Amino acid sequence: MSESPFWQTAFLFAGALFVLWQTWRGWRTGLFRSGVNFAAILVSAVFGLLAAELVAAPFGGLRYLPGFVAGLVAGSGLGIVLFLAIWLVGALTFKQTEHYAFGPLRFIWGIGGALFGLLIGLAILLGSVSLVRILGAVAETRLELEEPSALQPETRRRVTNGVATLKKSLELGSAGRLLESVDVLPPDFYELVAQFGKLTSDPEKMRRFLDYPSIQDVLQNPRVIDLFTDPDLARAWQDKKVLEIFNNQAVAAALKDPVLAEQLRKVDLSAALKFALELPATSPSSSSPLRKHR
Repeated sequence: MSESPFWQTAFLFAGALFVLWQTWRGWRTGLFRSGVNFAAILVSAVFGLLAAELVAAPFGGLRYLPGFVAGLVAGSGLGIVLFLAIWLVGALTFKQTEHYAFGPLRFIWGIGGALFGLLIGLAILLGSVSLVRILGAVAETRLELEEPSALQPETRRRVTNGVATLKKSLELGSAGRLLESVDVLPPDFYELVAQFGKLTSDPEKMRRFLDYPSIQDVLQNPRVIDLFTDPDLARAWQDKKVLEIFNNQAVAAALKDPVLAEQLRKVDLSAALKFALELPATSPSSSSPLRKHR
């Protein structure tokens, strides 16, 4: 499949229907409840971002992979908790529009709720555009790297092609430029997603990435080596026990190590990706402890 204005129109039409539904839902929910729901989105987003930046700071900030991962976990966790707490307070505290008798108060209550419902619908629609573009960037990378094979599941190929087609369709023409201009994520983010897709799909490129000098400095840190050789941590990782991983002593020691934090800050992720994806298979440093201790 290839990109088409039809899919762009279909997506935007479905989005418009969703926004209208959210507006109607806001009318029924009422001024305060709908306003609290909108505030929940804003507060959770703002404080989630602040938490992400604070947690990512010791690792060099959100522009670097370790900081991005740490910030994503902390920010999304806090954001979800705040959203649910504020939403629950609004649902238990304020009345819906239907609880008021006919008259000016009910009309104002409904109009105010509809306005906040409209804003909520637009926020979710813009978030959906960003999500489609992220998934589409991943799908495009897979299609670029994977060779057609009869062994590949037909459903998987169709889904991958469909997501990539939808992403390309959304970026067509003046409507696509408008969507890109209001996208909350910077254009470089999608390029970064595509580069990571290429990196993780090719063992040789991943080896060159790990051989990059500043990455090697991190991997050769004794704290990091302890992480790779800790049997309890390996077992928790295999069993997907997240709490055990964060409570592991080796992880706690690594997070508190100022030397490791400084090494992480010095990692230029863009340069490391460029080295892995563009340079020939030569290593500027010794072999990685990650491979030694597997």
